[in-house]
Amino acid sequence: MITKQPRPEHQGCYDLTVTDRDGKSFIMTVGGNFDLYWLPENHKENRTFGIDREDEFTFNIFEQLFDAVGKKDDKYRPVLQDNTIKFISEDWPEEEANHLLITREKDSFQIDFVQNEDKESWTYPHRGCAICFCNSGSRVPKVESLFMRMFNYLAYECDMVQCEHDDNVM
Repeated sequence: MITKQPRPEHQGCYDLTVTDRDGKSFIMTVGGNFDLYWLPENHKENRTFGIDREDEFTFNIFEQLFDAVGKKDDKYRPVLQDNTIKFISEDWPEEEANHLLITREKDSFQIDFVQNEDKESWTYPHRGCAICFCNSGSRVPKVESLFMRMFNYLAYECDMVQCEHDDNVM
């Protein structure tokens, strides 16, 4: 399930919460730098999330994202490998960054937040398992823009009830 909440400190802005089939959630939010962040609500216990066809709306959103990444993937820095999107967080050098895995299975998606556990490589403390999609200076701008387009559609164009059958997110 995807829900949106207004951000009291920023009038007209929203955060999105994606809740999986087991009730675990992660947040999609835009930071003060206008980059998109995905943050597990409890990264120490919950780093894996499952979306299946029972939640038709959320499943369709991720299916559209997956298909769009397949069409716009960067041939020099591929993000899509077989049935998995691997996005390296863009707030750190690649060897220090967390990464996001979105795996398409037959009737579900598995979303894994993988925290870089190599504490020796960290130059500053990380914020849990946060994944940053940079608006400017992205390593894979065509793919990053798809994640931002999905967020903007859900947060600003979509009334969650009326958009349940909209097949044109991407």
